[in-house]
Amino acid sequence: MTDDESYESEEDLSNDQWFKENYLQLIQDYPNQWIAVVDRRIVARGNIRSRVQADAEKIAGDKLFSLYFIEPSGMLP
Repeated sequence: MTDDESYESEEDLSNDQWFKENYLQLIQDYPNQWIAVVDRRIVARGNIRSRVQADAEKIAGDKLFSLYFIEPSGMLP
């Protein structure tokens, strides 16, 4: 792994923090779905990762986005 591959941008870290803070609400609203997050807000969602990623690329333009999978609520410990 190179240094570039191990580096997380400020945008990634900010989106990760938002994801953690909102996870309980996300599993209620988007169970078993992929979400794309730009600037701490959802810009695309769906059941197929590649489609969500493609939609996010169109919407985000030059901005970085983060992809997350929301587990179904029954999967929580």
